[in-house]
Amino acid sequence: MNELDLLDEKEITEILISYRSQQLREHMLGPIVSFIIHVICLVILSVYVVAKPHQEIPPIEVSIQEIEIKEIPEKIIEEIEVMDDSVDDFTPQVTMTDAPSTDMNDTALSDISDDIPESDDNMETETVLDVVTHQTPLVMPSLYGGRSDKGKSGALKRYGGNKSGQDAVLKALRWLASVQESNGSWANNPAHSGLALLCFLAHGETPLSEEFGVVVQKSMQWLANGMPEGKHWQRAYSHGIATYALAEAYGMTQIPFVRSAMENGIQTIISGQQADGGFDYNYKKGARWDLSVSGWQMQAMKAAWVSGSSNSDLSKSIEKAIDFTKNAYKNGTFGYSSPGGSQNLTGTGALSLQLLGEKNCKEAVGGCEWILDNRLGSFEKAEKDWSNANSALYGWYYDTQAIFQRQGRDWDKWNKIFQKTLIKNQNSIGYWETEGHIGGANTAGRVLTTTFCCLQLEVYYRYLPTFNISKENFVKKSGILENEAELLIR
Repeated sequence: MNELDLLDEKEITEILISYRSQQLREHMLGPIVSFIIHVICLVILSVYVVAKPHQEIPPIEVSIQEIEIKEIPEKIIEEIEVMDDSVDDFTPQVTMTDAPSTDMNDTALSDISDDIPESDDNMETETVLDVVTHQTPLVMPSLYGGRSDKGKSGALKRYGGNKSGQDAVLKALRWLASVQESNGSWANNPAHSGLALLCFLAHGETPLSEEFGVVVQKSMQWLANGMPEGKHWQRAYSHGIATYALAEAYGMTQIPFVRSAMENGIQTIISGQQADGGFDYNYKKGARWDLSVSGWQMQAMKAAWVSGSSNSDLSKSIEKAIDFTKNAYKNGTFGYSSPGGSQNLTGTGALSLQLLGEKNCKEAVGGCEWILDNRLGSFEKAEKDWSNANSALYGWYYDTQAIFQRQGRDWDKWNKIFQKTLIKNQNSIGYWETEGHIGGANTAGRVLTTTFCCLQLEVYYRYLPTFNISKENFVKKSGILENEAELLIR
Protein backbone atom coordinates (compact mmCIF):
# COMPACT_ATOMS: atom_id res chain seq x y z
CA MET A 1 0.00 0.00 0.00
CA ASN A 2 1.30 3.50 -0.87
CA GLU A 3 1.99 5.87 2.03
CA LEU A 4 -0.18 8.46 0.36
CA ASP A 5 -3.13 6.19 0.72
CA LEU A 6 -2.82 6.54 4.54
CA LEU A 7 -3.05 10.39 4.42
CA ASP A 8 -6.21 12.34 3.98
CA GLU A 9 -6.63 15.10 1.46
CA LYS A 10 -5.88 17.93 3.90
CA GLU A 11 -2.55 16.48 4.94
CA ILE A 12 -1.52 15.96 1.35
CA THR A 13 -2.36 19.59 0.57
CA GLU A 14 -0.26 20.87 3.48
CA ILE A 15 2.70 18.73 2.37
CA LEU A 16 2.49 20.10 -1.15
CA ILE A 17 2.32 23.70 0.08
CA SER A 18 5.34 23.11 2.32
CA TYR A 19 7.34 21.58 -0.55
CA ARG A 20 6.56 24.43 -2.91
CA SER A 21 7.52 27.00 -0.29
CA GLN A 22 10.85 25.24 0.23
CA GLN A 23 11.52 25.15 -3.54
CA LEU A 24 10.69 28.82 -3.83
CA ARG A 25 13.09 29.72 -1.02
CA GLU A 26 15.85 27.67 -2.56
CA HIS A 27 15.45 29.27 -6.02
CA MET A 28 15.11 32.86 -4.75
CA LEU A 29 18.02 32.78 -2.29
CA GLY A 30 20.74 33.25 -4.92
CA PRO A 31 19.17 36.21 -6.70
CA ILE A 32 18.29 37.86 -3.40
CA VAL A 33 21.83 37.51 -2.05
CA SER A 34 23.25 38.83 -5.31
CA PHE A 35 20.85 41.75 -5.23
CA ILE A 36 21.79 42.61 -1.69
CA ILE A 37 25.51 42.49 -2.48
CA HIS A 38 25.08 44.82 -5.48
CA VAL A 39 23.02 47.22 -3.39
CA ILE A 40 25.72 47.28 -0.72
CA CYS A 41 28.43 47.97 -3.33
CA LEU A 42 26.46 50.79 -4.84
CA VAL A 43 25.88 52.31 -1.45
CA ILE A 44 29.59 52.16 -0.55
CA LEU A 45 30.59 53.65 -3.89
CA SER A 46 28.10 56.47 -3.60
CA VAL A 47 29.29 57.26 -0.09
CA TYR A 48 32.93 57.42 -1.24
CA VAL A 49 32.18 59.69 -4.16
CA VAL A 50 29.90 62.02 -2.29
CA ALA A 51 32.06 62.13 0.81
CA LYS A 52 35.33 63.15 -1.02
CA PRO A 53 35.44 66.91 -1.37
CA HIS A 54 36.05 68.40 -4.78
CA GLN A 55 39.55 69.85 -5.08
CA GLU A 56 39.97 72.66 -7.50
CA ILE A 57 43.29 72.93 -9.31
CA PRO A 58 44.82 76.22 -8.35
CA PRO A 59 45.71 78.51 -11.22
CA ILE A 60 49.36 78.38 -12.42
CA GLU A 61 51.25 81.53 -11.75
CA VAL A 62 53.84 82.36 -14.42
CA SER A 63 56.45 85.00 -13.88
CA ILE A 64 58.93 86.11 -16.55
CA GLN A 65 62.26 87.38 -15.28
CA GLU A 66 64.51 89.18 -17.72
CA ILE A 67 68.17 88.11 -17.56
CA GLU A 68 70.62 90.91 -17.83
CA ILE A 69 72.98 90.43 -20.76
CA LYS A 70 76.27 92.24 -20.56
CA GLU A 71 77.70 93.20 -23.89
CA ILE A 72 81.37 92.48 -24.47
CA PRO A 73 83.25 95.65 -25.31
CA GLU A 74 84.18 95.87 -28.96
CA LYS A 75 87.83 96.30 -28.03
CA ILE A 76 87.89 92.95 -26.27
CA ILE A 77 86.14 91.25 -29.18
CA GLU A 78 88.78 92.52 -31.55
CA GLU A 79 91.56 91.31 -29.29
CA ILE A 80 90.22 87.83 -28.65
CA GLU A 81 87.86 87.30 -31.55
CA VAL A 82 87.61 83.58 -32.16
CA MET A 83 90.42 82.56 -29.88
CA ASP A 84 89.27 80.77 -26.74
CA ASP A 85 90.87 80.11 -23.40
CA SER A 86 92.63 77.02 -24.70
CA VAL A 87 95.62 79.23 -25.46
CA ASP A 88 97.92 79.33 -22.47
CA ASP A 89 98.64 82.57 -20.69
CA PHE A 90 102.02 83.03 -22.22
CA THR A 91 103.87 86.16 -23.12
CA PRO A 92 106.66 85.24 -25.50
CA GLN A 93 110.01 86.57 -24.56
CA VAL A 94 110.95 88.78 -27.44
CA THR A 95 114.53 89.81 -27.93
CA MET A 96 114.84 93.13 -29.71
CA THR A 97 118.45 94.09 -30.05
CA ASP A 98 120.74 95.28 -32.78
CA ALA A 99 123.05 92.34 -32.30
CA PRO A 100 122.45 88.99 -33.97
CA SER A 101 120.74 86.49 -31.71
CA THR A 102 122.88 83.74 -30.24
CA ASP A 103 119.90 81.48 -29.56
CA MET A 104 120.61 77.98 -30.77
CA ASN A 105 117.28 77.99 -32.55
CA ASP A 106 118.47 80.91 -34.66
CA THR A 107 121.69 79.28 -35.76
CA ALA A 108 119.96 78.01 -38.87
CA LEU A 109 119.14 81.56 -39.83
CA SER A 110 122.52 83.20 -39.27
CA ASP A 111 124.77 84.54 -41.98
CA ILE A 112 127.22 81.78 -42.91
CA SER A 113 128.24 82.13 -46.50
CA ASP A 114 127.35 83.59 -49.84
CA ASP A 115 125.90 80.52 -51.46
CA ILE A 116 124.44 78.85 -48.43
CA PRO A 117 122.89 81.49 -46.18
CA GLU A 118 121.69 80.14 -42.90
CA SER A 119 118.31 81.74 -43.08
CA ASP A 120 114.99 80.05 -43.21
CA ASP A 121 113.61 81.54 -46.29
CA ASN A 122 111.76 80.30 -49.20
CA MET A 123 108.44 80.71 -47.81
CA GLU A 124 107.11 79.71 -51.02
CA THR A 125 104.93 81.78 -53.14
CA GLU A 126 102.40 82.82 -50.76
CA THR A 127 99.06 81.68 -51.76
CA VAL A 128 97.38 84.82 -51.12
CA LEU A 129 98.11 85.94 -54.47
CA ASP A 130 94.76 86.85 -55.58
CA VAL A 131 92.81 88.63 -53.02
CA VAL A 132 89.56 90.48 -52.75
CA THR A 133 88.99 91.92 -49.31
CA HIS A 134 86.08 90.32 -47.51
CA GLN A 135 84.48 91.00 -44.16
CA THR A 136 83.34 87.64 -42.82
CA PRO A 137 85.79 86.15 -40.31
CA LEU A 138 86.90 82.56 -40.76
CA VAL A 139 85.33 82.18 -44.18
CA MET A 140 87.87 81.50 -46.87
CA PRO A 141 87.28 83.89 -49.78
CA SER A 142 86.80 82.57 -53.28
CA LEU A 143 90.27 83.62 -54.35
CA TYR A 144 91.66 81.14 -51.84
CA GLY A 145 89.58 78.43 -53.43
CA GLY A 146 92.72 76.53 -54.37
CA ARG A 147 93.08 75.63 -50.69
CA SER A 148 89.62 74.15 -50.32
CA ASP A 149 89.19 70.41 -50.78
CA LYS A 150 87.68 70.91 -54.22
CA GLY A 151 90.24 73.54 -55.18
CA LYS A 152 93.18 71.38 -54.12
CA SER A 153 91.84 68.41 -56.03
CA GLY A 154 91.53 70.45 -59.22
CA ALA A 155 94.92 72.13 -58.83
CA LEU A 156 96.72 68.86 -58.13
CA LYS A 157 95.22 67.32 -61.24
CA ARG A 158 96.00 70.34 -63.38
CA TYR A 159 99.58 70.88 -62.22
CA GLY A 160 100.77 67.32 -61.67
CA GLY A 161 100.49 66.69 -57.95
CA ASN A 162 99.93 63.11 -56.82
CA LYS A 163 98.36 61.28 -53.90
CA SER A 164 101.70 60.17 -52.46
CA GLY A 165 102.87 63.76 -52.31
CA GLN A 166 99.74 64.89 -50.49
CA ASP A 167 99.95 61.94 -48.12
CA ALA A 168 103.43 63.21 -47.31
CA VAL A 169 102.02 66.69 -46.67
CA LEU A 170 99.42 65.31 -44.26
CA LYS A 171 102.05 63.30 -42.39
CA ALA A 172 104.20 66.42 -42.13
CA LEU A 173 101.32 68.50 -40.76
CA ARG A 174 100.49 65.87 -38.17
CA TRP A 175 104.11 65.70 -37.08
CA LEU A 176 104.31 69.48 -36.83
CA ALA A 177 101.12 69.47 -34.75
CA SER A 178 102.63 66.87 -32.43
CA VAL A 179 105.69 69.03 -31.66
CA GLN A 180 103.89 72.35 -31.25
CA GLU A 181 104.60 73.97 -27.89
CA SER A 182 101.71 74.36 -25.46
CA ASN A 183 101.83 78.14 -25.93
CA GLY A 184 101.19 77.76 -29.67
CA SER A 185 104.74 78.28 -30.96
CA TRP A 186 107.33 75.99 -32.44
CA ALA A 187 110.64 76.09 -30.56
CA ASN A 188 109.48 79.40 -29.04
CA ASN A 189 110.84 81.00 -32.18
CA PRO A 190 108.92 83.36 -34.51
CA ALA A 191 110.71 82.09 -37.63
CA HIS A 192 110.02 78.42 -36.92
CA SER A 193 106.47 79.26 -35.87
CA GLY A 194 105.77 81.40 -38.91
CA LEU A 195 107.00 78.73 -41.30
CA ALA A 196 104.94 76.05 -39.58
CA LEU A 197 101.79 78.17 -39.64
CA LEU A 198 102.30 78.83 -43.35
CA CYS A 199 102.29 75.07 -43.96
CA PHE A 200 98.89 74.71 -42.31
CA LEU A 201 97.45 77.77 -44.04
CA ALA A 202 98.67 76.54 -47.42
CA HIS A 203 96.73 73.34 -46.83
CA GLY A 204 93.58 75.38 -46.25
CA GLU A 205 93.54 75.01 -42.47
CA THR A 206 91.91 77.73 -40.33
CA PRO A 207 90.75 77.88 -36.69
CA LEU A 208 87.54 76.18 -37.89
CA SER A 209 89.32 73.11 -39.29
CA GLU A 210 88.28 69.85 -37.69
CA GLU A 211 91.71 68.26 -37.24
CA PHE A 212 94.07 71.23 -37.12
CA GLY A 213 91.83 74.10 -35.99
CA VAL A 214 93.27 74.35 -32.48
CA VAL A 215 96.83 74.15 -33.82
CA VAL A 216 96.21 77.06 -36.20
CA GLN A 217 94.32 79.05 -33.60
CA LYS A 218 97.06 78.83 -30.98
CA SER A 219 99.76 79.59 -33.53
CA MET A 220 97.99 82.71 -34.80
CA GLN A 221 97.46 83.89 -31.23
CA TRP A 222 101.11 83.40 -30.25
CA LEU A 223 102.45 85.20 -33.30
CA ALA A 224 99.97 88.06 -32.99
CA ASN A 225 100.61 88.54 -29.27
CA GLY A 226 104.35 88.65 -29.81
CA MET A 227 104.41 91.06 -32.75
CA PRO A 228 105.89 94.29 -31.36
CA GLU A 229 104.78 97.72 -32.44
CA GLY A 230 107.52 99.94 -33.80
CA LYS A 231 110.27 97.35 -33.27
CA HIS A 232 111.39 94.17 -34.96
CA TRP A 233 110.87 90.73 -33.48
CA GLN A 234 114.32 89.22 -32.87
CA ARG A 235 116.19 89.49 -36.17
CA ALA A 236 115.02 90.62 -39.59
CA TYR A 237 114.67 87.00 -40.72
CA SER A 238 112.33 86.13 -37.87
CA HIS A 239 110.35 89.34 -38.14
CA GLY A 240 109.85 88.98 -41.88
CA ILE A 241 108.69 85.37 -41.62
CA ALA A 242 106.34 86.11 -38.72
CA THR A 243 104.82 89.06 -40.58
CA TYR A 244 104.47 86.91 -43.68
CA ALA A 245 102.52 84.25 -41.79
CA LEU A 246 100.27 86.79 -40.05
CA ALA A 247 99.51 88.54 -43.33
CA GLU A 248 98.47 85.30 -44.95
CA ALA A 249 96.45 84.33 -41.86
CA TYR A 250 94.58 87.62 -42.03
CA GLY A 251 93.99 87.22 -45.76
CA MET A 252 92.31 83.87 -45.12
CA THR A 253 90.34 84.71 -41.99
CA GLN A 254 89.86 88.50 -41.76
CA ILE A 255 90.20 88.32 -37.96
CA PRO A 256 90.71 91.92 -36.73
CA PHE A 257 93.40 91.35 -34.12
CA VAL A 258 95.48 89.47 -36.72
CA ARG A 259 95.24 92.48 -38.99
CA SER A 260 96.55 94.74 -36.23
CA ALA A 261 99.59 92.51 -35.76
CA MET A 262 100.13 92.32 -39.53
CA GLU A 263 100.07 96.11 -39.84
CA ASN A 264 102.59 96.48 -37.01
CA GLY A 265 104.86 93.97 -38.68
CA ILE A 266 104.65 95.48 -42.15
CA GLN A 267 105.33 98.99 -40.86
CA THR A 268 108.55 97.79 -39.25
CA ILE A 269 109.59 96.22 -42.55
CA ILE A 270 108.87 99.39 -44.50
CA SER A 271 110.75 101.46 -41.95
CA GLY A 272 113.70 99.06 -42.14
CA GLN A 273 114.01 99.16 -45.94
CA GLN A 274 117.21 100.64 -47.31
CA ALA A 275 117.20 103.57 -49.69
CA ASP A 276 117.93 101.32 -52.68
CA GLY A 277 115.05 98.97 -51.75
CA GLY A 278 116.96 96.13 -50.10
CA PHE A 279 117.30 94.88 -46.54
CA ASP A 280 120.10 93.76 -44.25
CA TYR A 281 120.39 91.99 -40.92
CA ASN A 282 118.49 93.73 -38.12
CA TYR A 283 117.25 96.24 -40.71
CA LYS A 284 120.57 98.06 -40.81
CA LYS A 285 120.73 100.98 -43.21
CA GLY A 286 124.38 100.67 -44.26
CA ALA A 287 125.85 99.94 -47.68
CA ARG A 288 125.61 96.16 -47.32
CA TRP A 289 122.45 94.41 -48.47
CA ASP A 290 121.37 90.79 -48.16
CA LEU A 291 119.14 89.09 -50.72
CA SER A 292 118.31 86.20 -48.41
CA VAL A 293 117.02 88.60 -45.73
CA SER A 294 115.29 90.68 -48.39
CA GLY A 295 113.44 87.70 -49.83
CA TRP A 296 111.43 87.27 -46.64
CA GLN A 297 110.59 90.95 -46.42
CA MET A 298 109.35 90.95 -50.02
CA GLN A 299 107.18 87.92 -49.46
CA ALA A 300 105.72 89.60 -46.38
CA MET A 301 105.02 92.79 -48.31
CA LYS A 302 103.33 90.86 -51.09
CA ALA A 303 101.19 88.96 -48.57
CA ALA A 304 100.19 92.16 -46.79
CA TRP A 305 99.33 93.83 -50.10
CA VAL A 306 97.02 91.11 -51.31
CA SER A 307 95.50 90.73 -47.83
CA GLY A 308 94.40 94.35 -47.88
CA SER A 309 96.96 96.22 -45.79
CA SER A 310 96.02 99.86 -45.31
CA ASN A 311 99.63 101.04 -45.13
CA SER A 312 99.90 103.90 -47.61
CA ASP A 313 103.64 103.39 -48.07
CA LEU A 314 103.45 99.73 -49.02
CA SER A 315 103.04 100.25 -52.76
CA LYS A 316 106.11 102.49 -52.95
CA SER A 317 108.15 100.00 -50.91
CA ILE A 318 107.22 97.21 -53.31
CA GLU A 319 108.39 99.32 -56.27
CA LYS A 320 111.71 99.96 -54.54
CA ALA A 321 112.09 96.25 -53.77
CA ILE A 322 111.56 95.39 -57.42
CA ASP A 323 114.32 97.77 -58.53
CA PHE A 324 116.64 96.40 -55.84
CA THR A 325 116.09 92.79 -56.91
CA LYS A 326 116.73 93.53 -60.55
CA ASN A 327 120.01 95.20 -59.59
CA ALA A 328 121.04 92.03 -57.72
CA TYR A 329 121.00 90.12 -61.04
CA LYS A 330 124.05 89.54 -63.20
CA ASN A 331 124.84 87.03 -65.95
CA GLY A 332 121.90 84.71 -65.26
CA THR A 333 122.11 84.60 -61.49
CA PHE A 334 121.23 86.74 -58.49
CA GLY A 335 123.74 87.59 -55.79
CA TYR A 336 123.77 87.24 -52.03
CA SER A 337 125.30 90.58 -51.07
CA SER A 338 126.63 91.67 -54.46
CA PRO A 339 125.16 91.24 -57.97
CA GLY A 340 125.14 87.70 -59.37
CA GLY A 341 126.91 84.51 -58.43
CA SER A 342 124.73 82.77 -55.84
CA GLN A 343 123.36 79.33 -56.61
CA ASN A 344 121.06 79.05 -53.62
CA LEU A 345 119.63 82.55 -53.98
CA THR A 346 118.97 82.78 -57.69
CA GLY A 347 115.57 81.25 -57.00
CA THR A 348 115.00 83.92 -54.33
CA GLY A 349 115.52 86.70 -56.84
CA ALA A 350 113.44 85.08 -59.58
CA LEU A 351 110.52 84.26 -57.29
CA SER A 352 110.53 87.69 -55.63
CA LEU A 353 110.18 89.40 -58.99
CA GLN A 354 107.42 86.99 -60.02
CA LEU A 355 105.46 87.62 -56.84
CA LEU A 356 105.88 91.39 -57.09
CA GLY A 357 104.47 91.54 -60.60
CA GLU A 358 107.57 91.22 -62.80
CA LYS A 359 107.14 87.64 -63.98
CA ASN A 360 108.25 88.35 -67.52
CA CYS A 361 111.15 90.70 -66.90
CA LYS A 362 114.51 89.60 -68.28
CA GLU A 363 115.96 89.07 -64.79
CA ALA A 364 113.16 86.70 -63.68
CA VAL A 365 113.23 84.79 -66.96
CA GLY A 366 117.03 84.57 -66.95
CA GLY A 367 117.06 83.30 -63.38
CA CYS A 368 114.56 80.54 -64.14
CA GLU A 369 116.54 79.42 -67.16
CA TRP A 370 119.67 79.17 -65.05
CA ILE A 371 117.82 77.20 -62.37
CA LEU A 372 116.58 74.69 -64.93
CA ASP A 373 120.07 74.22 -66.35
CA ASN A 374 121.95 74.04 -63.05
CA ARG A 375 119.72 73.08 -60.12
CA LEU A 376 117.62 70.12 -61.18
CA GLY A 377 120.60 67.83 -60.93
CA SER A 378 120.80 68.35 -57.17
CA PHE A 379 117.36 66.79 -56.79
CA GLU A 380 118.41 63.80 -58.84
CA LYS A 381 121.47 63.30 -56.62
CA ALA A 382 119.44 63.72 -53.45
CA GLU A 383 116.95 61.08 -54.52
CA LYS A 384 119.73 58.51 -54.27
CA ASP A 385 121.61 60.12 -51.38
CA TRP A 386 119.66 62.57 -49.21
CA SER A 387 122.88 64.01 -47.78
CA ASN A 388 123.13 65.96 -51.03
CA ALA A 389 120.18 68.00 -49.79
CA ASN A 390 122.26 69.54 -47.00
CA SER A 391 123.55 72.48 -49.02
CA ALA A 392 120.70 72.73 -51.52
CA LEU A 393 117.51 72.49 -49.46
CA TYR A 394 117.17 76.20 -48.70
CA GLY A 395 117.44 77.14 -52.35
CA TRP A 396 115.10 74.38 -53.52
CA TYR A 397 112.15 76.10 -51.92
CA TYR A 398 112.62 79.14 -54.08
CA ASP A 399 113.59 77.12 -57.13
CA THR A 400 110.45 74.97 -57.01
CA GLN A 401 108.18 77.96 -56.59
CA ALA A 402 109.87 79.95 -59.34
CA ILE A 403 109.62 77.12 -61.86
CA PHE A 404 106.01 76.47 -60.85
CA GLN A 405 105.18 80.08 -61.65
CA ARG A 406 106.91 79.59 -65.01
CA GLN A 407 104.76 76.54 -65.85
CA GLY A 408 104.79 74.76 -69.21
CA ARG A 409 107.27 72.03 -70.10
CA ASP A 410 109.80 73.45 -67.67
CA TRP A 411 107.46 72.77 -64.77
CA ASP A 412 106.56 69.31 -66.05
CA LYS A 413 110.22 68.38 -66.12
CA TRP A 414 110.90 69.82 -62.67
CA ASN A 415 107.78 68.32 -61.13
CA LYS A 416 108.63 64.76 -62.11
CA ILE A 417 111.91 64.89 -60.20
CA PHE A 418 111.43 67.14 -57.15
CA GLN A 419 108.20 65.52 -55.99
CA LYS A 420 109.60 62.00 -56.14
CA THR A 421 112.78 63.01 -54.30
CA LEU A 422 110.96 64.62 -51.38
CA ILE A 423 108.46 61.81 -51.00
CA LYS A 424 111.14 59.16 -50.97
CA ASN A 425 113.24 60.85 -48.29
CA GLN A 426 110.55 61.69 -45.75
CA ASN A 427 110.92 59.97 -42.40
CA SER A 428 108.09 57.54 -41.66
CA ILE A 429 107.08 59.70 -38.68
CA GLY A 430 106.50 62.68 -40.97
CA TYR A 431 109.54 64.95 -40.78
CA TRP A 432 112.53 65.53 -43.07
CA GLU A 433 116.01 65.81 -41.73
CA THR A 434 119.33 67.13 -42.96
CA GLU A 435 122.74 67.51 -41.42
CA GLY A 436 123.20 70.92 -42.95
CA HIS A 437 122.88 74.45 -41.63
CA ILE A 438 119.08 74.61 -41.69
CA GLY A 439 118.38 71.32 -40.00
CA GLY A 440 119.71 68.68 -37.70
CA ALA A 441 118.85 65.79 -35.45
CA ASN A 442 116.75 67.88 -33.08
CA THR A 443 113.18 69.10 -33.07
CA ALA A 444 113.97 72.71 -33.99
CA GLY A 445 116.11 71.68 -36.95
CA ARG A 446 113.53 69.17 -38.13
CA VAL A 447 110.81 71.82 -37.99
CA LEU A 448 112.75 74.03 -40.40
CA THR A 449 113.60 71.20 -42.77
CA THR A 450 110.07 69.83 -42.68
CA THR A 451 108.43 73.17 -43.40
CA PHE A 452 110.65 73.75 -46.41
CA CYS A 453 109.80 70.34 -47.87
CA CYS A 454 106.12 70.57 -46.99
CA LEU A 455 105.71 73.98 -48.60
CA GLN A 456 107.22 72.67 -51.83
CA LEU A 457 104.72 69.81 -51.94
CA GLU A 458 101.92 72.34 -51.40
CA VAL A 459 103.04 74.55 -54.28
CA TYR A 460 100.27 73.24 -56.55
CA TYR A 461 97.50 75.09 -54.73
CA ARG A 462 99.21 77.81 -52.70
CA TYR A 463 99.59 80.26 -55.58
CA LEU A 464 97.91 80.20 -58.92
CA PRO A 465 100.55 80.73 -61.60
CA THR A 466 98.41 83.45 -63.21
CA PHE A 467 98.85 85.76 -60.23
CA ASN A 468 100.24 89.21 -60.90
CA ILE A 469 100.47 91.86 -58.24
CA SER A 470 101.20 94.69 -60.66
CA LYS A 471 98.85 97.66 -60.62
CA GLU A 472 97.67 96.98 -64.16
CA ASN A 473 95.90 93.84 -62.98
CA PHE A 474 93.74 95.62 -60.41
CA VAL A 475 90.37 97.07 -61.23
CA LYS A 476 89.38 99.86 -58.87
CA LYS A 477 85.69 99.12 -58.83
CA SER A 478 84.74 96.66 -56.07
CA GLY A 479 88.41 95.81 -55.57
CA ILE A 480 88.15 92.88 -58.00
CA LEU A 481 91.14 91.50 -59.82
CA GLU A 482 90.96 91.83 -63.58
CA ASN A 483 91.88 88.19 -64.04
CA GLU A 484 89.67 86.95 -61.20
CA ALA A 485 87.47 84.85 -63.49
CA GLU A 486 90.49 82.99 -64.83
CA LEU A 487 91.84 82.49 -61.31
CA LEU A 488 88.58 81.02 -60.10
CA ILE A 489 88.34 78.67 -63.08
CA ARG A 490 91.83 77.44 -62.44
